[in-house]
Amino acid sequence: MAECTIEDKGGYYQISGFDFEVGDFHNIFAKIESALKAKKQDVLLSLAPVGVLYSSHLAIFVRIHQMMHRNNLHFIISDVSPEIMNLLQITQLDSIFSIYKTSEDFQSSLKNSENGLSKSAQSFEWQLKKNDHESADIICKGNMIAGEQLDELQKSVIDFFSITFDFSDLQSMDSSAITFLDRIADKQSISIKGASDQLVEQFRQKFIYGKVKLI
Repeated sequence: MAECTIEDKGGYYQISGFDFEVGDFHNIFAKIESALKAKKQDVLLSLAPVGVLYSSHLAIFVRIHQMMHRNNLHFIISDVSPEIMNLLQITQLDSIFSIYKTSEDFQSSLKNSENGLSKSAQSFEWQLKKNDHESADIICKGNMIAGEQLDELQKSVIDFFSITFDFSDLQSMDSSAITFLDRIADKQSISIKGASDQLVEQFRQKFIYGKVKLI
């Protein structure tokens, strides 16, 4: 049996050799902690060879997510079958994990995000216009990435049921911004206008294409 390893892929770690039948249920956490001490970056697990997930697997995923969250990082799952995606939706775990259709989609998203940030040093800015007590318009500019501005935006949208985002001047979004959009789309009516083809492709990769309205 191949031993589970944490591979540095240059920009993220990938869990390889995890045995879903027997399960490296104990040492996987120590290995991730050791890797994060050397370099803090997101962790990817491909579910390509997996047909079925059990509650023990989900418990491991939640614990990995908690470990990454404490370090302001992300646990990413890719190559999710329709059956497993349905299970994640039923358990509402799809709202806390970063999920990509394929590993290649995640890698492309990572490169697109890096390219977008390198093309523009513009920081993330947003402006909220309240229409009434239930709806608001939000204009976003620059690069929507993890940080103080995104944290403030998350706090500001809580009380609105209907939100329209104007992404006409938005250059890029990182995984934190995509996760934020995914979560609020579960509970609120979200419309987006002016999104570039690159952003729309990110929505598709993260399974939120059908959860928001593009106008």
